[in-house]
Amino acid sequence: MVTTPIPRWLAALDEKKPYIEVLDGDRLPHVSPYFVHGRLAGRLQTQLDAWSNGRGAVAVEVRFYFLRPDGTWTSLLPDVCYISSARLSWSMDDQSQRPRIAPDIAVEVLSPGDRPGRIKRKIETYLEFGSALVMIVDPPKRRVILHRADGTVEERDARGRWPVEQFEGLVLDWDAVYRDVGIS
Repeated sequence: MVTTPIPRWLAALDEKKPYIEVLDGDRLPHVSPYFVHGRLAGRLQTQLDAWSNGRGAVAVEVRFYFLRPDGTWTSLLPDVCYISSARLSWSMDDQSQRPRIAPDIAVEVLSPGDRPGRIKRKIETYLEFGSALVMIVDPPKRRVILHRADGTVEERDARGRWPVEQFEGLVLDWDAVYRDVGIS
């Protein structure tokens, strides 16, 4: 497989903080300074990681690179991601460390400054480049919006335990995710 090299300016984004994302060529601030945001992302990462054993890998804040047909780059850092071993072989090569495909599951935990238009465009980008599921977590509302590759969108309560049907055996415990974060 021939892989287009990532431009130096884009590869250098992780050399200094604050980290930014690039969406359709526009540079956007990324990191949320809120404790609740980090706790929710960490707890979702823990649950996805326990489920993914042997299926693939889960991580937080991994940069994904997407080259559009018009030559513009997009580079997103989902708050939590899962990518199956079937879609990406793990090694220290550039393709594994800087994936040019979207994760199977991309999780974005909304921050107060997130703009709906940008979130919509991120969802479209993840799905366009191969995500099977994009989960948008709205902390204060305790809602999760599931955007699937087949075009279906489902909004659910982030309460109790419920399965993510398209991923066999994946059950998320939302009460554990939200425990002691100050949101009822």
